[in-house]
Amino acid sequence: MKNLSQELVNSVAQLFPDAIFHHQTTEKIVALTIDDAPCLLDRGDYGTKLILEAIAQHNQQYSYLEPARATFFIISSHLNPDSQIIAEIMAQGHEIANHGVIDETHAWLTPQQFEQQLKEAHEQLLELTGKEVRWYRPGRGFYNQTMVKAIANLTAQENYDLQLVLASMIPFDTFELTNQPWLTAMYTKQMVFPGAILVFHANSLKVAKNTAIALKLILKDLRARGYRIVTVSELLNQNL
Repeated sequence: MKNLSQELVNSVAQLFPDAIFHHQTTEKIVALTIDDAPCLLDRGDYGTKLILEAIAQHNQQYSYLEPARATFFIISSHLNPDSQIIAEIMAQGHEIANHGVIDETHAWLTPQQFEQQLKEAHEQLLELTGKEVRWYRPGRGFYNQTMVKAIANLTAQENYDLQLVLASMIPFDTFELTNQPWLTAMYTKQMVFPGAILVFHANSLKVAKNTAIALKLILKDLRARGYRIVTVSELLNQNL
């Protein structure tokens, strides 16, 4: 039986068919995604490491189950010189995806600016990961047809396999008043359904700290409800 959140996401997805909001499945499975990592001006990548630690501690506690894995949507300008955070994320079984060069509304860029920035971020991530980067999420969650065409052009010209991914929830964890771990956990609980794509943020050290705290509550709740917690790639490879 579909819940209200699932019905709403289905309706929105029909209006915006170029983006992936969720995956149609009957299996209890959700994709965990983290936006804006690493944190801006976080020289030691401490915020991202706190999130990785929260997931790792959860996996240790539930070592008898398949480990929780996440897709990290990376803002390339946030990467510090000589940082090993991408390798660290991948070493823990998580996935890397493209979130642009700058933390801004990509839909406001000119077509030339958008294509340039998308390619710049993508090439940097390809170099750092040494593997295919499949997913792109637009800044602020907005996109337009110019962006869709640019993604298609780069896919054709550069042999990318890139798709536009949004989420099954509107995140409130970037706002000062609503960025409270207990509130994030409570809100997320209402947005979970089979095939959902959950999104949390790491755009500042404070936000990342709260995300790490909230994830401890959220992951525990998901396990209690029998959900698997996977990357976007793993979710979208599921059968109906």
